[in-house]
Amino acid sequence: MLCPKCGKEMKKGFLCGRGYNYFLPEGEKAPNLLSKKILEKKHAILLPPDDICIAFCQNWPKAFWCGDCKILLADYSELME
Repeated sequence: MLCPKCGKEMKKGFLCGRGYNYFLPEGEKAPNLLSKKILEKKHAILLPPDDICIAFCQNWPKAFWCGDCKILLADYSELME
């Protein structure tokens, strides 16, 4: 995968985290407490894996990192409907 900013080859890996994984749209303030209901009110997009399957860390999306530009790209195409 080539970096969309500089065009150099990106390192391949996986996106990992703790708790809920989500995308928060611009203009929304990050909540202090995380729950599905609060995130829905913030128009957040919940991303797999959810908080239940994190302990197993098997279904994380493929990700690519550009160290020069500090850009991370994650491929959720196989994890979301």
